Amino acid sequence: MADTKLPKFHGKVTLRTDADYEAQSYQYASSSYLKQGTIHPAAIIKAANDDDVIKAIKYAKENNIAVAVRTGGHQYSGASSTNGDNIQLDVSETYQDFEWEDDDCTIVTLGISIALDDFNKNLGGKRRFVPHGQCQYVHVGGHVQTGGYGQLGRSFGLFADHVKKFRIITADGEPRWVSRDVEQDKDLFYAVLGGSPGNFGVITHITLQVHRDEDYPNSRGFRGVYPWGRHRLQALLDIMVEMVEDENFPGDFDYCVTVLSEPLSSALEGEVETNYDKKFRKHDPVVVWCPVIFVFVQWANLQGAGQTYDPTFVHKVKHAAGTGYVEVNDDKHVPISQLTRHWIFPIAREFELPYVKRTHTSNYSGKKLKATGWSDWISRRIDGIDHGVSISAQFQNFGGANSRFYRNGINSPTSFSWRDTTISYTLDAFYNHDHQHERAIKWQQGNDKAVGHPDAPFCDHDRRVLWGSHDLDLSANREYYYDKNPAGKYERLCEIKKRYDPTGVFTPNRFCIGLPVPDPAGGPKPLVFQSEAETSTINRIKHAGLEIIEKVAASVEASVEDKFWKMTSMKREHGKPVPLWDTWKVEYVE
Repeated sequence: MADTKLPKFHGKVTLRTDADYEAQSYQYASSSYLKQGTIHPAAIIKAANDDDVIKAIKYAKENNIAVAVRTGGHQYSGASSTNGDNIQLDVSETYQDFEWEDDDCTIVTLGISIALDDFNKNLGGKRRFVPHGQCQYVHVGGHVQTGGYGQLGRSFGLFADHVKKFRIITADGEPRWVSRDVEQDKDLFYAVLGGSPGNFGVITHITLQVHRDEDYPNSRGFRGVYPWGRHRLQALLDIMVEMVEDENFPGDFDYCVTVLSEPLSSALEGEVETNYDKKFRKHDPVVVWCPVIFVFVQWANLQGAGQTYDPTFVHKVKHAAGTGYVEVNDDKHVPISQLTRHWIFPIAREFELPYVKRTHTSNYSGKKLKATGWSDWISRRIDGIDHGVSISAQFQNFGGANSRFYRNGINSPTSFSWRDTTISYTLDAFYNHDHQHERAIKWQQGNDKAVGHPDAPFCDHDRRVLWGSHDLDLSANREYYYDKNPAGKYERLCEIKKRYDPTGVFTPNRFCIGLPVPDPAGGPKPLVFQSEAETSTINRIKHAGLEIIEKVAASVEASVEDKFWKMTSMKREHGKPVPLWDTWKVEYVE
């Protein structure tokens, strides 16, 4: 900590020497980073108001240190935290107001400390909705700055596409409103929404344009849960590839497939109480599951009352999925505000464990994806994951000429990249022990072969997103996070950074705009999994093992199905575990 004494704050201040420091510095699913010193701020300031935020910024400037901004702690790789002498500014509870701006309830201003689950409930109470992600404990501040990817991506675009203006406190300590349609605001609006979260100041509020259920009176949805099977996953992904192959596929449809492997036993048995337990367990149900595939489909009825629903696509998905547990069926209308409740994942994290992450997007056409055999390739990769490593994987279609994800990106005032994405996927490999950590890294390094070279099955360029970062040196890896345009996106962002944060107050780690500069933390650099040496021998062994896996796939799948159906018949009893899909509860206000 700097020698200068911290000023007096209204909110709680926790120093590195305090007894509850570890609990306060806990970063969502990043315990492995914390242990290795990459998430280790000198002080954590839980801001109570604007005054605390401004004091923290002033103190940092005067002492030549940096401020990391955290709203919910869900930046998976720890990029919303810091180490060395730097400050963690926690605004997770600071700005929680919610106010409708018009009588029709289509414009709302809210604080960035609101969690998505609460935000969704507030909208649903007025039969309103907006596209957003599915993690209920993610807070609005970080979500909006990384785009807000979610289940309505094709039909309505990104969460951030709906921002009309936001309020931000910049490095000069001055709060200001930044508007989408105001000329003098265009650079800061562009940089904050898509540059890199927390690099340009502290967002406090946003104003959104939201949608009305009554404008989409025939909307439908489908959600099913199915026992794991490699061939089942491949069949579902084949449909996604076919969907991409039709460039004019209707923009009403969103389609997402999620895979969850069985939890590591110690995570369920509760061998130790974790910071996660203290923070979330009292709110979450105790849930268990066997390896499963979740399937989500939505038809948005974008043309309104006169449009007729065609169930052909959903029937194809159902046929590929086979027999499973259907929670939402497309045989009747469900309002979109109610569907968004179904899309929210009912727990804070799939596994409360350290992990190795990959998120990639592709601009391959369906024809190209078919030619490379990507769906078969990735299904085999997931099926061949090492014992002792748990996986969460998600695949989603964003593409096509009618996709709002694509169309909203044309001449967008934001700087979000890769708006020509056809399919995006995330692979998270969770582990418990050091030897499993090595297995998770090596498995992900094998997955890296899907991108970045001419013969890559998924994309010949390595295209990443800010919320799925896995290599924490942003400057060195800028080509992966930012697409190119004639003006030079990254160069423009650096110029804006110099203008609004010339001394680097909001440069607390390497995942920041404007580097390379000396590491302000003065501590160890964050882990860079991508650059770690690859063990080709193990990869060869795993590749050779695919033939064996294929031969026993039928028997393995049958045993998983037996377990799946046993779990669907479990009774809900007080204090007893219940199946994951049985914890979804839709709270809808008539």
